[in-house]
Parts: sequence; structure tokens; C-alpha cells
Amino acid sequence: MDTSTLYLPDFPQQYKVKDVDAVELYHAGRFDELDAIIICKDKNGAVTATFGQSNWYCLPFSRKKTANNLNMEEFDEIPELQRELKLLTLGWLFNKGPKKRKALSFSGVLTQFSSIKMTYRFLAQNNHISLKALSKQSVWTQFERYLIEKGYAQRTVVSLFVAINGATHSASWHKLDLGLAPIKSEQQARRICTKTPQQTLVIPERLCHDIYGKAIELLDEAYPYRHLIADTEKAIQDNYFKGKCRLDNKVKYGTNFTFMRSDGNIDSHKYAIAIKDYQPQKGYDIVALLANKIPNIALKNVADFRRYLGQLITASYIICGGFSGMRDSELDKLTPDSYYKDTFDGRDYHMLQSHSFKLGEKRATWITSASSKLAIELMDVLTKGWRKKVIYPDDKYVNSLWVHRPHRSKPPTLVGHWPHRLKLFCSHFHFTVTIEDYQECIKSNPNSLERIKHDVKVGQPWPLSSHQFRRTLAFYCINNRLGTLVALKQQFKHTYLAMTEWYSNGGKLASLRDLKVDEQVQKALDDINAETTANKIFKQWHSDETLSGTHGKAIMKMRGDVPTIYSSWDVIYKAVKDGKLTLHGSLHSYCKSGYDCDMDGVVAPQFCVDCGSGSSIIDEQQAKWWQKKHRSLVAYMESGEEISVSEQSHYITQVRAAEKVMADFDTPFTPFEPELKVAKL
Repeated sequence: MDTSTLYLPDFPQQYKVKDVDAVELYHAGRFDELDAIIICKDKNGAVTATFGQSNWYCLPFSRKKTANNLNMEEFDEIPELQRELKLLTLGWLFNKGPKKRKALSFSGVLTQFSSIKMTYRFLAQNNHISLKALSKQSVWTQFERYLIEKGYAQRTVVSLFVAINGATHSASWHKLDLGLAPIKSEQQARRICTKTPQQTLVIPERLCHDIYGKAIELLDEAYPYRHLIADTEKAIQDNYFKGKCRLDNKVKYGTNFTFMRSDGNIDSHKYAIAIKDYQPQKGYDIVALLANKIPNIALKNVADFRRYLGQLITASYIICGGFSGMRDSELDKLTPDSYYKDTFDGRDYHMLQSHSFKLGEKRATWITSASSKLAIELMDVLTKGWRKKVIYPDDKYVNSLWVHRPHRSKPPTLVGHWPHRLKLFCSHFHFTVTIEDYQECIKSNPNSLERIKHDVKVGQPWPLSSHQFRRTLAFYCINNRLGTLVALKQQFKHTYLAMTEWYSNGGKLASLRDLKVDEQVQKALDDINAETTANKIFKQWHSDETLSGTHGKAIMKMRGDVPTIYSSWDVIYKAVKDGKLTLHGSLHSYCKSGYDCDMDGVVAPQFCVDCGSGSSIIDEQQAKWWQKKHRSLVAYMESGEEISVSEQSHYITQVRAAEKVMADFDTPFTPFEPELKVAKL
């Protein structure tokens, strides 16, 4: 890379970046120089990672609260393998690929790095020192067996193969003679792995009610005392620092303590206990005032208060996520100014604003519930002091509500590891899975049976995760008909409706499954159906209207001597109610045989005209259908279109059936005469 154009002529020479060819140093075996190559610096110029380190700290690249490291420490015992992995990772990190594609984001690099690490674990376990080993068929076969034994999902195996292809495609840069042919990732993954992608779980309704209900209960109880809770936290922290200051002064003036080791180091655990002994106030005395205000919460000491404060943070997160369906990355950027209320057509709407990143960063808005207002305002007060001291990895996180102080001796940090906190919430409040919950989970998650089998255990806490809020909201909106897919698409910030349908998968089926038929409505429908059928049969027997069809002609002959079962409307109605008489109609005929009919007329209606079972009845309205059928078929056959012999035979039989019906009703028509073709034999 030519760096000469990066600087002004008078820029000091000693501060210019020197261009170093890592590939040349690697292949020349000049590893000391290679290890000294700087991978990453922070904004102050401090080096955070060099090639020789086993754990590259790349926060300046990622600017995220977690997942900032490229860790290769597990390969420390195999330096050749580790060094090759580092070279590949360096190429991805600095976009050294020869195809001049757009550079991967750091999260993309991390994904590719994590995927290829699975391959390198296999190589390490089998004493190979290069990815080149996979070019041998015997090793590749062994590698496939390894992937099958690990039970990876198809998506994981696809990512792994994509990462190997990434190494192969950069061969002209890294000059590693890997000898690997490009892998058809999707095809090979399907062949190796039968474990299909599993959808995020819907929270069962009972558990959803209990979890969200407990979160709202905690917020409602804490909200009136939010300033007292914040003052209590500040008092505990001040008390800690006073104790620490007293203890440090004692050490400064020569007092010996058990936490002071002979080598000059300090036993941190014993040091923390000693600080507690030197604090001017007892923990219970500090939390006593709050404990009296909220007697339902066990607050006997600082540990209880710390747990309670953590529960309030988690409960607020559950409310904001559960009633908005926001992604984790979107929830992360909520600030004290995120909530507002809007009025449309005289109705109030509660709204949350944050950043959306899926298709490029932009400001977006979500509809939420009134409880989100309490959550935002509570977190605003509880984290106000912490937010001033947090070192944010990027400007996007500035003033984020989700901060905490896990250690008294360290500054506050952004909350990470939400899945752990959410599972801890369920565990603490005993939101455990029952057999009924498990069965409902299976019905609600038809695309997640493997995940249910692995993650959901009867008698164990529900495995809550932040993405379940999104899936659960979509499911219950469709299940309870609270909104349309189009509205959900807008709420979820999806590009395609198909993705919204995927999130709501199972909701419509559950809605249909839960439908209950009103017995009175069903009885009324049955009575109306019986009356309509009785009216039709009575008219056929006790009128002078013309009928066609085998049974229709028989009715006309017997009208002078009507059978007893057809003698009056009441008798006919009772027979219909008792199931002794049926009448099923279509466009072309009625049938008195019901479901005992041979159903030939479903495919070819001409068979109903001269029904073999003697059951067909054709009235004047249906005769008009046959008249239209005759006209359309004759016009089509006379149009000159190319018609096969079998098609023409099928049409002619329908035309002849129509002519029989029209003749019965004295409808004028011109008989169809097909054109005869003479074939030479």
C-alpha cells in the first residue's frame, strides 16, 4: 500500500505509518518482525493489538459494547496453525482480498473468524498445522464426520464453508498453497447436516402473562420511590469509597493487613471484605428507609438492594422490548428522550424512538404500551448518575439507559449479556415450564421442534431471550387478530412481508384452532338449512314446473300420486331434519343421493343428466346453465382452434347432454353437427 499520499509534505517523518508486507515476513520466517506489526490503535494512538498477540482487542474497529475481540489463545500450543489463522484474519480485517469487494464490517469479520475457528479446532485436534490438510480426501472425509458428530445446524455449517472459501479466494494475496477447490456451501451443508434452522420461540401464553405481569408489577411499585432508590444507590457507593479511603490511609501509614501478600500483591477478595469493615455506615442502615417504603421487597442488606436494582433494569427492558417488538440493537439505543405520546383522531399512542441498523442506520419509531413510559422514566432516574461516568464505545450509545455498576471499585458500564439476565429473572421469580406450557410451545412453534427439545425443560425456568419479544408480539397479534401483517411489517421495520409472515408463523393456525362455534348460532344455521332444503323439495313435488334429469323426470310422472314422504311440507321437513332426505345442489343439477352419489358429475357434469343411480334433478335455472354451456362449447369447436380427438370427444358428450336438457325444457337450439374428417388408410 502506498502511504506517501496520506500526508502533507511537512508532516514529521517519525510519525508516518510505515508500510509493512505481512505476507512477505510470514513466508520469509521473519516472525519477530511479523509479530510487531500493529493491528489496531485507539483514538489516542495507544496500541490495542499486535500480530504477535493471541487476543486482538479491536474496540476501535467494532465500537460495540461486546464482541470486540478476535481471540486465538486456544491455539497457543500450535504456533504454525495460529500464525496461519492470524494471516487470514489480517486479510479479512484490512480487506486484502484480490476481488476488490466492499470491506466487511467488523461484525462480518468476527463472524467469518468465528466460523473458520471451528475448522482450525478440528485441525488442532488432529495434529495438522495448516488448512492445506483439508485438500487430502481422507482428511476431508474425517472433517465431514467431525461436523456431523458436533451436530451443527445447517446455517452454521454454511458459514463455516463460506469462511473456508474466503480463505481460498484470497490465495493470490496470502500466497498460502491451500490446494482447496471452492465449496458449494449450501449444497454441501444440506448433504452433511439434517439439522434445519430453528425459529425463535414464542413464549407460552401463561408464562408470557406472568413474566410481563411481574415486570409491570415491579415498575408500578418502584416508580413512586424512584428518586429514593437512586439516592440509596448513591449513598451505598459513597459509603464504599469512604471505607476504601480509610483503609488505604491505614495501609499508607504502615498498618499490615491479611490481604497484603508477601510479594507485594493484594488479595482482592480479602481487600473487599476489609473495605466493608471500614465503611462508616452499615448496609442495612442505608437501605432501611427504602425497605420500609416497599415492604413487599426483601431488602435486608446491600446485596438484596443490588439484586433488586438489577431486577428493575431487567423489568424495564422486558417492558420496552415486549410491547414494541424492537430488536436488541434497537433497544440498546433507548435514551431518556426516546418516549413520547402522540394523538391521532382523538386517540393517544405511546411511542418509542431509537436507531434502526438493519438496512442502514436511521431514526425510527415504534408503537408501544403506556408501561413503556414508566420504564423509560424509571431508568432515567436510576441510571442518571451512572450515565455520566460510562465510557461509551461509540457515539450511538451516548446516554443509553441500559447501564449498571457490577463492581463498586470500577466505573459503570453498558449492560451486556441480556440472555443471562433474562434467564436469571425467570429463575428468581420461578417462571418454570409446566407440561401444559411445553405442549403449547410445540403447537405454537412448528418450526422449532429441535430447539424446544434442546432448550425447554419441564420444571426448569423458561429460557427467555430478547428476540423472543419480537416473535411473541407477532404471534399473538395474529393469533388474537389484534393487527394485520402489513401493520406488523411497519412495526418490525421489515423490507418484505414474507419476513413478517415468518415471525408470525403459527399464529393464524393457533387462531383457527382456538375458534369456538356458538351452539345457538350453529342450531339456527342448521334450522335454516333444513327449511331451505324442505322448501326446494316441496316445490319440486307440488308444482307444475318442468324438471329434467333422471329423478326430475320421475318426479313429474309421480306428481299425481305423491309418495307419503313427500306428501306435505311438514313431513318433508321432518325427514330432512332426521336425515332421511337430502338434496345437494350445484350449478348444473341437484342430487338426492347426497354423499352416497358416485360423484362422477364432479369431474364431468354430463354424467348427471342421465345419472346411473337415478338421483339427478335439473330445474329451469340449471337448464339455463346448460344452454350457456352449449353455446360456449359449440363456439369454441367451430372457432378453428387446434383440438385433439380426445378433447373433441369430451366436448361433444357435454354438448349432447346440454341438448337433452334443452329439449326437456323446450328451449330452441341448433343441434351441433361435428365436421367429419376422412382419413386415408
